Amino acid sequence: MSGTSTDHRSLASALVVVIIWSTSFSFAKEAIDHLGPWLFRCYSMAIGVLPLLPFVRRSLVDLRQMAPLQRRYLLWAVTLTGSVVASLNMLALAYFPASSVLAMMYTMPAFASLIEAVARRSWSWLTLLAPAAALAGVGVYSGDASMGAGAVLVLCNAVVWAVGTSLSGRAGPGLQPFTAVTVQMLIALLASLPMLLVAVVAFDHPLPVPTPSDGVGILYAGLLNGALVFWLWYYAIRGLGSLRASWFTLFVPILGALFAAAFFSERLGRRELLGIGLISLSMLVQRAVSRRHAAPAR
Repeated sequence: MSGTSTDHRSLASALVVVIIWSTSFSFAKEAIDHLGPWLFRCYSMAIGVLPLLPFVRRSLVDLRQMAPLQRRYLLWAVTLTGSVVASLNMLALAYFPASSVLAMMYTMPAFASLIEAVARRSWSWLTLLAPAAALAGVGVYSGDASMGAGAVLVLCNAVVWAVGTSLSGRAGPGLQPFTAVTVQMLIALLASLPMLLVAVVAFDHPLPVPTPSDGVGILYAGLLNGALVFWLWYYAIRGLGSLRASWFTLFVPILGALFAAAFFSERLGRRELLGIGLISLSMLVQRAVSRRHAAPAR
C-alpha cells in the first residue's frame, strides 16, 4: 500500500509540475521584455532562495554525506537544469514568442528517451517512433515561428535538459528533493550575478524598476516555477524514474496552448491541434514502450 501511495504522490507531483510549467512562460514573457532576461533572472532567483534558507545547512550536510559518484551526478544535474537550461530559456523568451519556446523546449522527453535507449542498448521501432512523434508534434505546433537560430538554441537547450534529467535519476533513490532544489537554487542565484554584471557593465543596460505586473512574473518564476516546482520535480523523478517523469512534460505544450488561448488571446487552430495530436500519440507510444520494458521484471 505504501508503494502505491508513494507512486500516486509522485504522479500528483508530476501533474502539478505540468500545470506550473504550462503557465510560467506566459507570465514571465512580459516581465522579461521590460526588465531584460538577466535582471529578471536575478530577481526571480533571489526571491526563490528566500523560502529555502532554513534548509541550506541541512542540504549541505546531505550533499557531503552522499557517495562521490551520486554527488557528482546531482551537482551536474542541478547546474544543467537550474542554471544552464533556465538561463537559456530566459534568453530565448526575450527574443521569441513564448508559445514557440514552450513547444520546442518540450522535445526534452524525446531526447531523454533516446538517451535511455542508448544507455540500455535497446532499440525497436517503438523506441524510435515515440521521440519521432514528439519532435514532429512540437515542430507542427511551432509552425512558421520556427525562429531560425532561435530554434537551434531552444532545441539544444532541450537536449541539455534531457541530460540533466537523466543525471537526476542516477543520483539514487536516497536523494532528498529538498536537498536537490536548495543546492540548485543556490547555484542558480550565484550564476545569475555575473550575467547581470556583464549585462550592466559590458552592454551598458539600464536597470529598470519592476512594475506590479513584473512583480507577478518574478514571484511566479521565483516561488512557483523555482523552489516549489523543482522540489516537486525531483520528488517525481525519485518516485517515477527520470524517463517516466520526463514524459509527463509533454502535457505542457497542450495545457500551455489552451492557457495561452484562453487568457492571452493566442491562436489555437488546426496546426496547433495537429501538433497536440502528435504529441499525444508520442505519449501513448512511450507508455507501450515502458510496459514492454517492465514486463520481464514481473
